[in-house]
Amino acid sequence: MARPYFRDWGNLQFHKGKTFIAPPRLFKGELSLFFPNLYGRTLLKTDKEPRDTTPVLQGRVSVVSVFSSMWAENQCNSFVSKESNPAVEQIIAESGGRAQHVRINIEEDALKAFLVKLWMGNLRRQVGGEENYGRYFLVRKGVSDEIREGIGLLNSKVGYTYLLDPDCRIRWAGSGPSEDHERGGLVKGLGRLLAE
Repeated sequence: MARPYFRDWGNLQFHKGKTFIAPPRLFKGELSLFFPNLYGRTLLKTDKEPRDTTPVLQGRVSVVSVFSSMWAENQCNSFVSKESNPAVEQIIAESGGRAQHVRINIEEDALKAFLVKLWMGNLRRQVGGEENYGRYFLVRKGVSDEIREGIGLLNSKVGYTYLLDPDCRIRWAGSGPSEDHERGGLVKGLGRLLAE
């Protein structure tokens, strides 16, 4: 059954589209769901072919931001940006490459995806150094309703933030704009996964 186009827009009137409150602690590893493998183009200048996300996520603790608009990206940034939650960036910087921030921009609309490709240079400046270019994915296809429901990506207009362990299991999740206790939960969870 097709999802009504305006349902996601209508749900934004409730709590800025926030679909759930992030947990204060990590989900148990043995009960956690795996993050799906998505397929998209990165910001790398040398490789313009699409790639899988799983090889980038495996073996590291990953903070994953999933969004499909600038508004949703700003919601994700409320969890992980230097301005709103500097502890996350500090922990990632001090991890010695054992932690990373991965951005996944889901643009299923062909015109919007074309516009994003036109602005790749601007995105490279926003993301930072070249080491981050391979951690930004523009995903065009392959995100079915089953995948969305499985990982809690219930509103395509809202930003979602996930914390994954080195086995790509979802150990923590947040949606919409962050609240103080949610930012604290992300920092504690990130530190705990690195300690494990």
